[in-house]
Amino acid sequence: MKKHHIISFYLIAIFILCFIALSVLGSTGKVGKRVRYDHSEKRLISDGKTGVTILKGDVKLNKIDPETGAKGDYIYADQVTIYKNTETEELTRIEAMGNVKMKEGDMLVTCARAVMKYEPEEVIEMEGSPAIVDDKENRIEAPLIKYYRKDDRLEAEATEGYVTGNITIEEKTTQEENK
Repeated sequence: MKKHHIISFYLIAIFILCFIALSVLGSTGKVGKRVRYDHSEKRLISDGKTGVTILKGDVKLNKIDPETGAKGDYIYADQVTIYKNTETEELTRIEAMGNVKMKEGDMLVTCARAVMKYEPEEVIEMEGSPAIVDDKENRIEAPLIKYYRKDDRLEAEATEGYVTGNITIEEKTTQEENK
């Protein structure tokens, strides 16, 4: 093989590796992944300059698993507003308002308003009268519930009334109780 063919081969290989690395890292240098959502609504307004997209009227937003194509987490609401950083194209916040029903992992939520913030804490704030979070084993009802994704921590607060619900706990039994 001639020397210029070998050099061309290596340059093409380096170009392909750089392209793949830039695709994975994105413009921010952070490792991220592109996620697809199927959506339906009565009206859509998208502003590329501000990075704001508003979905109005019987909104259904379903996250699609990139490997299987199956629907996973979802947000259903009267209106959903999506905010992204126009420089990095990264999602910064989603606000769902009116008759909100959503699923995140095992957590099912019903509330009047939910705000999903992605920077810096990755928190979901849910408001309602009451907001309800149910993971099949535990159920929390409160006017304000916050779920911290990174810490897998939930906080509920009631300025009037109470935080209510049920909690499932595995109790340790003593040997005497087992006899």
